[in-house]
Parts: sequence; C-alpha cells; structure tokens
Amino acid sequence: MKPVKRLLALSLTLILILPATLCFAKTDAKGMSWPEDRIFPVFSEPEGALIGFPADLFPAEEMLALACLQGFANAEDTRAVILDGDVEEWLRIYGYSYNRVTGDAAYDAIRGLAEGAVKGAVLYSADLSREYMNLASSVGNTMKAVPLTEELYERWAEHGIELPVLADLRDLAFTEPADIYGWFFDNYWEKCTHRLLVIQRTDLAFQMRDLASAAGAAVIYLSSTGGKETKLFQKYLNTMTPGRSILTGWYADQEKELMSIAARCGLSCVPSDFFRNPTVFAQDIHVKSPAVPKQQELENKIYIAYFLSDGDNIQYDMGAMRLYWNDNLRNRGQVPVNWTISPALVDIGPGMMNYYYSGATDTECFVCGPSGMGYTVPVNTFGQYKGNQFRSNDKFRAYVGMSDDYLQKAGLRAVTVWDNLSYSQRRIYSGSDYLYGLTVQNFTDASLRLGYTGVTNDMLFMQMTPGYFAKNAEGTTPLTQIENDITAAVKYLRYDGKAPVFVATQVSVWAFHDIAEVADLERHLSERYAEEFGEDVVEFIRADHFFNMYYEAHGLPQDVKLKTGFTADGEDASLTTDGVCSPDSMWIAAETGEQSVTYSLGAEYEIEELSLYHAGAAGLALSLNNRAFRVELSADGVTWTDAASVADNTASRTTVRFAPKKASFVRITVTKPGADNIARLADVDIIGNADVSHVRCHQCGKVHNDGFFDVILGWFHRIVYFFRHLF
Repeated sequence: MKPVKRLLALSLTLILILPATLCFAKTDAKGMSWPEDRIFPVFSEPEGALIGFPADLFPAEEMLALACLQGFANAEDTRAVILDGDVEEWLRIYGYSYNRVTGDAAYDAIRGLAEGAVKGAVLYSADLSREYMNLASSVGNTMKAVPLTEELYERWAEHGIELPVLADLRDLAFTEPADIYGWFFDNYWEKCTHRLLVIQRTDLAFQMRDLASAAGAAVIYLSSTGGKETKLFQKYLNTMTPGRSILTGWYADQEKELMSIAARCGLSCVPSDFFRNPTVFAQDIHVKSPAVPKQQELENKIYIAYFLSDGDNIQYDMGAMRLYWNDNLRNRGQVPVNWTISPALVDIGPGMMNYYYSGATDTECFVCGPSGMGYTVPVNTFGQYKGNQFRSNDKFRAYVGMSDDYLQKAGLRAVTVWDNLSYSQRRIYSGSDYLYGLTVQNFTDASLRLGYTGVTNDMLFMQMTPGYFAKNAEGTTPLTQIENDITAAVKYLRYDGKAPVFVATQVSVWAFHDIAEVADLERHLSERYAEEFGEDVVEFIRADHFFNMYYEAHGLPQDVKLKTGFTADGEDASLTTDGVCSPDSMWIAAETGEQSVTYSLGAEYEIEELSLYHAGAAGLALSLNNRAFRVELSADGVTWTDAASVADNTASRTTVRFAPKKASFVRITVTKPGADNIARLADVDIIGNADVSHVRCHQCGKVHNDGFFDVILGWFHRIVYFFRHLF
C-alpha cells in the first residue's frame, strides 16, 4: 500500500472507531460495565491519581470493609487502590499514579469514597465464627452496604463516616459454615449475580473482594470434601450457568475436590485468592498477542515442548511470574519455553497480559493453563473424585465454547489439561477451529506413559512426560530424573533417527523456574543421543510449532502459514500472517470496494479450511468486519477455482471448510467490506496437508481411523503395554 493511501485509510479508521478501540485505549464511560460477552466486568480508566491505601493499614475486619467500599466506589468511578509491592509495580506498568494515605487522611478518603457510592452498613459479629465476615460482605453486596462490626461502626462514625444500618446480623447464632451460608442461600442468594461466585477464606480480607462488591457477587467458603457443606456448595453451583458463570478464589488444601465438584456442575474456577485490586486492573485494553515466527524445517529429530506451570492462577500471573520473567531476562531466548498463562487476564488483567506479550522473545510461546477458561478437571485420575467429572457433554461443550472464545482473544492456541479427557470430551474439544492442540497429564498411570497420546478429528492430544514434574520436599530431585523420563518416552516411541518423534513435558515453576536449567536440560539430552544419532538431534521447540510440526510429520492438516516457504503477495499482506490481531498489524486495502489478497504456499497442499480474522478480532468496531468474501485456489497462480464464499458476515472470525483441494496459491477477495467500504484482514489461517495419510499409532505403528475400533484397539494396546512393563 502506498504510504499516503495507507495514511488516509488509517485516518478514516480512527475517525470511525475512536476513542474506544485502539490497543490500549479505554472507553470514555465512567464506572463499571458488564457486557454479555465478558466473563468479568470492565472498569473505567482512572482520571487522576488513585487514592492508595496501604495493605497493612488496618486490621482484617477494617480492611474487609475498605475493600468492599473500594468495589462500590470503583464501580462508579475508578479511584481507589489497596497498595503492596506487586500492586505498586503494576500501577507503574499501567501508567497509573496514586497518593498514599494513612491516619486521619485515610478516614477522610474513606468518607469521600462512601459519599454517593454506598447506601449504608451491615452490622455483624465474628465472635461465633469468622465466616460472618463473608456473610456480612455478601449481604452488603446485594444492597451496596459496607460490612462493619459494632466497634468499627462507632470508629467510622467518630471520623464523620455515618452510615444507616441496612441489615443487622448480630442476632444470628449459627456456628457452622453450612448453617451460616445456608441462611444466606435461603435469604439473599437470589439477589446476587449468578455470573460470579467468589470462594475466599476470611483471613484474606481484601483480595478479590472489591470485585465481589462491585459485581454484586456472593463470597462463601464451604468444604468440598463431603457432608453438609459440600451438598450446600453444590446447591449454589447448580443455580449457575455452564459456559456463562465462573468461580474465583481458591481452596488451598482442597484443590482436586473443588475442581471436581465444580466440573460436575459444568463450571470452572479462576484461581485467584491472592489477586489484588481487580477493579483497578480490569480495564478496556485490547490484548495484542506476540507475533509467531516461522517454524523450522522438519527433520528427523527428537522434538521436545517444555511447559512451565502455574499460569492458570492469576495471582501467579500478577506476582511470581513477573519476578521469574524479569529474573530470567539474561537467559530467556536461549531455549524455547512455553509459559502457561490464564486467558482470564483478557478481562481481569489485560495490561498484565500485554506486559508479558510485549516482552516475549521468538523462543517464548504462551499456552493456556488447565484446562481452558478457568481451571477444571474433566477426568480426574486419582483421589476421592476419580473418574469423569463432566458427566454431561452439554455442560462440557458449554465450557469449551467459553474457552474457545477467550483463547482466541488471548492468542492462546494450545491448552494443558488436568488430568485427562474422555473420548467424547476429546471429540468436543477437537471441534475448535482455533486450537492447534492439547496436552493431558494422566498423573497416576505411569505404566501407560504416552498411552493417552492420540489424534481425534485431526487434533493432537499429547500425553505429558513427565506430567507436572516437581522436586521432592527436600528439593533434591535432580534434573536428571526429567532426562530419564524423557529418555524413556523416546525409547517407547522407538526413535531410530529415521523419523521425528515428539515429547511434551511440564514442570512446576516453583521448582524449576530458571531458564538456564532448561538450556542445560536440552544440552544434556543432546549429549545423550549424540554418539548414536549425531549432534543436535534433540531440539526444544515452541508449543505452536510442536503441534504444527507433528501434523506435518504425520500427514495431517497443518497451518500452512507457519511454513518458511509461505509468502503473502501485495503491500502489507504479510501482516495477515504474523498471528497478531491488532490495529497496527493488519492489512487495510488501499482502495474502497472489492479487494484481494493472494498467498503463495511455497508447495502444493490439500487445502480444506480457512479462518479469516476481521477488524473486530483486532479490537476495532464490529461494524468494520468484512460482510462478504470468497476464497479461490490455484495450482499456478493464473487459473483460479472457487472454494468457498460467505455473505452477510458479522462475526470477527469466520471459518470456512470445504472438500480438500490441491493448491499452491490461495486468494481471498473481500467482495463487500465493512461500514466504511474498506476491506481489512487482521490475520488468516490456511489449513491443509501435503500428504493424505493419517497419524500412526504409538503402540503398533499402524494407521487407525478415529472411531469405535480405534477406542477398543487403543485399550488393547494399553493392556499389552502394561504387561510388557510388568516383568
């Protein structure tokens, strides 16, 4: 595109879409909004310096009241933040200023926040149980009332903060959590939003509570290990909507139980018990995923994808991950590493996600933590709730649909699943036209290592080896144990240097977060195989390359745009092939009306699917999405054949599928652009293969179809493998 013409096109775009749709621009509207397509609410950008309350300013009961007040106030106009080291660093990254207040100035600030933001107070006593702190805040969230003990109520009044009492819970005599939260369920639960439920200990007085108050959500803490509390917990969850509702918070000592109970109700949880100030960081910021480099040429190597936990936990994304990220600055880039991260950050911390994305090297790939949008356990391989937890495929389909939407927004094309997936669940997840592949853990069946690797509907589900590896309690388990596990997997795959093999491994970031250790691991493995197979036979690779190269090696459909021979013809057309969906990385036609983009594949492929990412996928106005387009294929770039066409499109991403057709060139013609009559493409996926064969079985090397016979034969192979290693 000529510079002048591109400038004119960009100028027209800005006129139409400003001020709300550029990468880091926010909406002008004050306060909180909660669109139907967002799991979490969005809050307006602070207009000036925030009022900063130190996290240790008050005792727990008063910090609880302050956090609830913060939520009510920020729902009207973002102006308060609770400070600690991590928070202050993120405020700097976001570019937000703040004024720290203590002593009488803090109470003056509280009085100012309360005016107009709250309607009164809920009185309670925590003498019988500290769970009354959760109860009082939950009741208050239904009526914009701050939870206060009698002592606090009098103290605030002495400082001129006089609030009418809207509810008095001091006469309640319950002592058991089941009775306390049962009373709330019967009397107030229907007045709360059912889109969000916060699971929080009472000793965490301000973490996540501002979001609960702003959203009108309940805060509870019930056991998931059985008995009356678990039955009541399920009662709450059964009133929420799979694929629409979400849990936040955490049970530190009941992880598996919480995840299993939630899964049975079709729900997932965003771990977040220590996440702070979501009403400050949940801004209207478009997430810009990093560009995806071209993958290396496939060779007969041992390809390893190295995954780091614990990115599904947004408190880790806020805290420890930033420290590890910066501490490894010198070593990052030495070896490919796959960082797990939560897609929930798209809503609750988009500036945090962009911080990592903007600083990533070409060797760093981001993938989704277990097991999609929010942590859940589809199939639990051990413990009290062993087995399939999503007993309803419809509920699991709702979860996958919610996940797929957020994975696209976050630019995450691989998911790590804990622990495993049933056959029907794999079929549901394989319906995603955005994901490249998934990994499963299968923690307990060590004798069946890699036995759960397989391809369903052309999507790879890769068994981790080892799964979530961590040092023992003494921290003495050496990296050589990981080497041994990977070596065992390579042997299992019968690597002979004549064909590539693929191994994925995941480690606990709390044990192995030093990227220099990862580089040592790659070097040690290379040395182990060098004598027999030659130098550099072991190669660590990005997860997106890992899955795509696996498909290439097995004659399965792959994303052709990642191949080095793939090129885009035309000015700025290459911007549609970098994996980035943002206003500054998209093709904008130089002229109005019908316009085309042509791609040279670099070789002949059987093309069967295309996904087009329109203006909305880049954060621009939905009205700018292309309305109609056609896809044509060619063997020589001269003679073209129609493959698919779409009319009356409104979606931000459009996928078209057709019978596989051989082609070396693909042309996309936008026949009807969006509202301003200018064609735009943010990105494109072109799916095809260079071979019509299908994946070969890990157990016998033969080709199997994905159906009933495949399932039976797979179990037969696992039994044989078990007995083969029993003696």
